[in-house]
Amino acid sequence: MEKRRRLNGVDRDDLEAGLKEIEKQEEARHARKRSRIQWLGGFKFNTFVRNNAFIVEEPAGPSGKEQAPNSMEYVLGALGACLATGFVLNATQRGITIHNLEIALDSSQDNVFTFFGLSDEGHPGFQEIRAKLYVQAEADEATIREIWERAVKTSPVGNSLGRIVTIRPELSVL
Repeated sequence: MEKRRRLNGVDRDDLEAGLKEIEKQEEARHARKRSRIQWLGGFKFNTFVRNNAFIVEEPAGPSGKEQAPNSMEYVLGALGACLATGFVLNATQRGITIHNLEIALDSSQDNVFTFFGLSDEGHPGFQEIRAKLYVQAEADEATIREIWERAVKTSPVGNSLGRIVTIRPELSVL
């Protein structure tokens, strides 16, 4: 029976094989993603991505009775998860065992009042996001710093937030 190499909860043989397979597919370079959003009433939406669904909800008032994160909270969470994935990927590829990992994110928006129609100044997007890695791993601090810097530099979500992305809105009235 063949012994599988596992590290950080990742089958390294599967990872290497998967990366080799992806590398052969030129169309995979652009990693096309799709999503569909269905209105559920009020400010509540069902979001579909691949075979997954999740709720996005904006609180309608100060009562705070929403049942799910709002869109910006999902973006912040997506950035944290992407950074964590990048760290685990790079540490695993380098043969480094991770014992514990957590990323704390904190953000501020430029002026969310513009979204609510309460102001015309600034923009409602993120102004700043701070991400701090807490990690226990079998590597020295310099190596951990290298891996963290690579995870930040190559994060698809981080790059999407930090660069201008073309958004092409369309309309179809039924």
